[in-house]
Amino acid sequence: MARKKGKRLSFKAIMKDRFDYDVDELEDYTDEQSPEIMEDLINEGSLKSRVSVMDNVKGSKLIKLKTSSPSLQAASSCGWTPEGGIILTDKKLETVRVKIQEEYCNEDLNDTWAQIENAAGANNQDTVAPNFANTMIMYYQRRATELDENLMMNGDTASGDANLAFYDGYAKLWGEDADVNVLYSAETVIDSSNGFDIAQAFVAKIPVIVKRHAASVGLEVLVGYETAQAIINQIYNDKDYNAFIPTTETDGSISFVLPTTNVTFRSIQQLDGTAEMFGVCYSYMFYGTDLESDQDGFQFVYNETDEKLRFSVKWRSGIQYVYGEYFTRLRLTATS
Repeated sequence: MARKKGKRLSFKAIMKDRFDYDVDELEDYTDEQSPEIMEDLINEGSLKSRVSVMDNVKGSKLIKLKTSSPSLQAASSCGWTPEGGIILTDKKLETVRVKIQEEYCNEDLNDTWAQIENAAGANNQDTVAPNFANTMIMYYQRRATELDENLMMNGDTASGDANLAFYDGYAKLWGEDADVNVLYSAETVIDSSNGFDIAQAFVAKIPVIVKRHAASVGLEVLVGYETAQAIINQIYNDKDYNAFIPTTETDGSISFVLPTTNVTFRSIQQLDGTAEMFGVCYSYMFYGTDLESDQDGFQFVYNETDEKLRFSVKWRSGIQYVYGEYFTRLRLTATS
């Protein structure tokens, strides 16, 4: 076919003219080479960073306590009349050894996106997985911290949850300690109609000596996210529509200083969805472990017997607190 003089065809046009194509039989293109991996949500708390950490606890360790109640006496005459005295006691912090262990067959990974993390070579891929190992280690370091802090706060040896049955956590111990101060409230729920009122009454229940030494003992009130929001909402709704409460939201928690007080309220994910409220002294709360770095010591080991990559980490975990009379808890009518 003769072309008109002066008209030029592009290379693409020539290829289209001479080599037509049909893509109907091709499967939809799927890009499995993307380095971006989407993870599920992991609660990254900060409880462990606030309490006192005791390293090198292989099994148990004693927390040494000292208290006294001396009395003033008249010194109008000579003589020695001793009264009171220093009481030296201790409290035991016990740890348990916990672990995370999983295994993978690299051939199974070849049916998933994880095949892009496999080492090259039919033999080599079974024995090493540097890229996949690094991906999993970073993920599980955060998972282990979440599980450990859940155990610290909500542990219960009678729990039906296997992740919480290793030892009793802070919440259960405070709930059973007769020395802990208790605010009994006639309310049955905490919502935007009573959140601030309950919070104010709760702070009033905290011993004055604790509030006076709030900074040195690390005084805070721990609540769930919904409770923290209810406190703020009541202030906005009932007290002052123009009220501004400086809040900080980080590490999955919201914190603020309760108006009219010097006490910080902080939500922690272990109390989300509950009406629990605890006035705590971080300086008197302890977390025991063998080495604080143990929890990050994840390993991938190739097992020749079953030709699988085994992934594991072990660490020691335990909690304790002292001077229960400095702690405070809330009991609503519905939870008493």
